[in-house]
Amino acid sequence: MVKNTLTAIAAKEVGIDAFEGKLNGPSAIAFISGDPVEAAKSLRDFAKDNPELIVKGGYLDGVAMDEAEIKKLADLESREVLLAKVAGAAKASLSKAAALFQAPLSKTVRTAEALRAKVEEQGENAA
Repeated sequence: MVKNTLTAIAAKEVGIDAFEGKLNGPSAIAFISGDPVEAAKSLRDFAKDNPELIVKGGYLDGVAMDEAEIKKLADLESREVLLAKVAGAAKASLSKAAALFQAPLSKTVRTAEALRAKVEEQGENAA
C-alpha cells in the first residue's frame, strides 16, 4: 500500500506521469522484474479471485499503460510459446527454401533420364 500524494510526487520527480489521476482510493504498486507478460497474467488471475484488486495502470519500458493495455499484455502467450512459434515458422521457411533449391536438380535428372530413354528407344528403332 502506498500514500497516493507521496507516490504522485515521487513519480513526478523521476519523470513518470503514468499515474496522474489514477492514484485515488486504496492504491498499491507492484515492482516487477522478469517477464512482464507473466506478471500481467498473475495480476489478472489474482484479480479474478479477489475483486477488490483493480488494476488502474502501469508503466513498462518508459511507456505508460492503461488498464486495457495491461489486459492485452496478459492475454499474450508466454515468451517460450512465442519463441517456439517463431522457430517453427523459420524452420518451415527453410524447408520450403531447401525444396525450392532441390527442385531444379531433380528436374534436370528427370530430363536427362527422359533424354537417355528416348535415345535408347531411337537406337532400338534404327537397328
